Amino acid sequence: MTVSENQIHKVVDACRTRLGDPGGWVSPDAYRRSLALCIIESVQAAGARFADAGLVVDRYLAYRRAHDSGPVTDGARTLLRTFEQVGSADQWAGKIGNYKRRYSESAAPLRASEIQRAAERLHALHIDSVADLIDATHDSHTASELRTAWHESCGANDDTTWLHLLLLAGIADADDTAAVEGFVRSALTGSPDPCPPAAEVLAAAADELGVSPTALEYAVLRWRCTCDEHFLPVA
Repeated sequence: MTVSENQIHKVVDACRTRLGDPGGWVSPDAYRRSLALCIIESVQAAGARFADAGLVVDRYLAYRRAHDSGPVTDGARTLLRTFEQVGSADQWAGKIGNYKRRYSESAAPLRASEIQRAAERLHALHIDSVADLIDATHDSHTASELRTAWHESCGANDDTTWLHLLLLAGIADADDTAAVEGFVRSALTGSPDPCPPAAEVLAAAADELGVSPTALEYAVLRWRCTCDEHFLPVA
């Protein structure tokens, strides 16, 4: 089924409104090689807009690249070392989480203390890398212990941040396809044209945005983790 120009434009508009500038998206591979980035975004995203969580990741990346020109592959221990370098969670929020940032009263507050505690708990359970996290989830007892530790460190009342962490690490979720379909359906609310398969619509929108379908799908799934009302029509 052909995707109409109107449908492409509606989904592209939804992407720009909900997901921000594609030029600022961090690639799936960047998260999957750095547990530190997974921790920072999944904790920061709780109660924050998608864009706010992504900006904290951007600032951490900028800070680390200013001190080390190589790829950022930080694990939990390296993330904790950045807290040790600056002295406290409050100072981390100012020096790293807000690295080279202009002041804005409307910006969501940083959850630096929770980020530090989460990294400490994971490191104490010998989870330092994304590979360690994936291995731990293969054992039901270890996975349950890890999930409990994560909830305690983040002060979470549900699985939202835990599922966000697993998503960023690349651990499959059977609901991913439904999430993408919901995003596309909500973007096309009111469209008079028959709705093609969501994957086709998303691929057409990705082409218009100049990104890969995989990158766009990943951005949709990350955004979904930050939303209480996941699929609101775009005004």
